[in-house]
Amino acid sequence: MKKIIALLFAAGLSLGVAHTPAKASNFDLGTLSTDTTGFVANFGSNIQTFTDSIYFSLADVSSTLVGEITDLSSIFGQVVDSLNFSLDLFKIGDDTTLGHYSDPSGTGISFNYADLAAGDYFFRISGDSSPLGNAYNYSFNVKVTETPIPPALLLFGTALGGMGLAAYRRRKAASQA
Repeated sequence: MKKIIALLFAAGLSLGVAHTPAKASNFDLGTLSTDTTGFVANFGSNIQTFTDSIYFSLADVSSTLVGEITDLSSIFGQVVDSLNFSLDLFKIGDDTTLGHYSDPSGTGISFNYADLAAGDYFFRISGDSSPLGNAYNYSFNVKVTETPIPPALLLFGTALGGMGLAAYRRRKAASQA
């Protein structure tokens, strides 16, 4: 498999594909449920910066999203090192970041976003690139946060139901009399 990828990469370089500045990648991961891992690579000549977007959805009411992005310094002997990694999470339709993480060395970022509502989101990952491009691995883990119902709420609901039943019986007894 590595030989096939290396041949495709070499063919792309020889055909001039790698000479097209690839500064951004967009991915849609669909609905995340548990662990998701992947690989992103932007190749081209004289790339200075990159900005990638990774779109996904969360189906559960309250989720915690943890993960990491790890820079790859070379692929098939080619230097594709990144610097100034930056990661932001956005809810689609809202330009306000839900949290910003960065790593000036470009080694990698670990992140943790708690109490995310169900809905559509995207990561914006950016940084400075080596002249040939950049590459990194990502790993996301979704954990559903259970929201416990306090025992007092159950007691209150039971009392409310009991008062409603008592009122119903009083009205029924009054209408039969």
